[in-house]
Amino acid sequence: MVTTLKEVKQLVRILTLLLLPIASWASPENDRVYQLETVAWLGASDNMDGVFTEFVDEQFQRYFSAQTRFTPKPLKGVAEILGKSSAGYRELIREPEILKKISRRFEVESLIRTQVFKEGETYRFLIEWLYGPRAEMIAQHEFRYIDEHKDGGLAGGSLPRQFEQALGTLISKLPFLGQITGVEGDTVTASLGRNAGVKAGDLLVISSLQSVRRHPVLGTIEEWRWQSIGRARVEQVEESLCFAKVIETESNQNVIRNHKVREIVAAPPARIIREQEETFIARSGWVAGNAGAGIYARETSDGAGGKTRGGSGLLGAFELDTQLWLNSRYLIQGSYEASLFNYSPTDLATGSAIGSSVSGNHTKLRAAIGASLLPMKSLFDPVAWIHAGYKSSSHTLPTTADLTSKSSLDSILVGIGGSFPVTPRLFAQMDLDLGIFRTADAADLGFGDAGASSDLNFRLSGIYRVNTHFFFRVMLNIASQSMDFSAGQSLSQKSFSLSPSLMYYF
Repeated sequence: MVTTLKEVKQLVRILTLLLLPIASWASPENDRVYQLETVAWLGASDNMDGVFTEFVDEQFQRYFSAQTRFTPKPLKGVAEILGKSSAGYRELIREPEILKKISRRFEVESLIRTQVFKEGETYRFLIEWLYGPRAEMIAQHEFRYIDEHKDGGLAGGSLPRQFEQALGTLISKLPFLGQITGVEGDTVTASLGRNAGVKAGDLLVISSLQSVRRHPVLGTIEEWRWQSIGRARVEQVEESLCFAKVIETESNQNVIRNHKVREIVAAPPARIIREQEETFIARSGWVAGNAGAGIYARETSDGAGGKTRGGSGLLGAFELDTQLWLNSRYLIQGSYEASLFNYSPTDLATGSAIGSSVSGNHTKLRAAIGASLLPMKSLFDPVAWIHAGYKSSSHTLPTTADLTSKSSLDSILVGIGGSFPVTPRLFAQMDLDLGIFRTADAADLGFGDAGASSDLNFRLSGIYRVNTHFFFRVMLNIASQSMDFSAGQSLSQKSFSLSPSLMYYF
């Protein structure tokens, strides 16, 4: 039964916390609030009449005077606050309102509370890190000690070493390692230096504190929710701070002051750095020259039921093509292809060969722009893109009675493409073009204007890394074009080629 005003207030507080969302939002504000730059420690409580109070205070002083991450603040005069209550010291340092008053009075963010319990021959140490302004538990660590050197006093055995290790473990449980203290352009200053083991070349993983979720009754922080911001490479290191260059950020994110460093990715050893410097990573694009062979096929009908011709022949092709990446999102493609082929006409109605074979040539000019579906760090990352552009294609054969002549087809194209690694040295690449707006012409055949047409091109390549810049490629190229004319005439042309090529990446 609730009998006191204090218990009524406590009950109301608990019910309120249970009914409200236990979260704090707005990451810039949270980043500012949870800086944890200043720290103070409360006098230790124990069940042995203060035996450990002086020892614990000495250990804290020694530990925090030897580091620069936190600024220690003495709690001189804290007895004035505690002396206003008749409760025992152990109860006082567990009272949230008392902790908040101490934090406000001494302008300190973090309070460390230490409790020691003698349990038989064992001493149990409980060290807790609190966010003072809200009396929230951030982290805690517990260890046990058996005094094997009773005659040497507390400092004569292994307890000082164990206590220092326990403090290091407690601090490692804090939600971040350091924070951004300054930003100028793409250079940032972080509150981590040689004292934290940072060295030039390390990567700082930077995040923003998105929200904090608290336990409604215990007042402990149960969950830290983070928003990834980006990464920065350390360029200069001093004792307690470092300067780093931002090398990447998440979409719509910028590094600002008070963002947190949650992880340090160590730079690789010097040997690996040298190997990486010697191993060029292409980021701009490639250019290639292809020379291959294949088959050309053609079918033609005059639409009057009199002539239908078809046939095929060998094809030899040469092509120059390139792909340029403007940044991690956008690319430009271009190519010029020329081929020579033979065509041996056949009467499709009878299956009989007609006349002799003729020689023809084909030229194709293509230009396109594209956008990657995901950001790309190098040309060897898995990537997929969409593209659109223009293609002009022309087939030239002698004008004969067997329905051969010059034809051309221009297209506004759309397509998809992609590249992905199979092994560290082997890659696969694909491109698909589909002509959506087309202009077809076969005037020399006397067919008139084309009423309908189609244009499709598919390329599949296997690419092998030879050395830093040069790659060997084998490309399968399949192209198909068709034209249908107003009087029923039709023309279709297909080609299939396999082309080895040498690629230069830059």
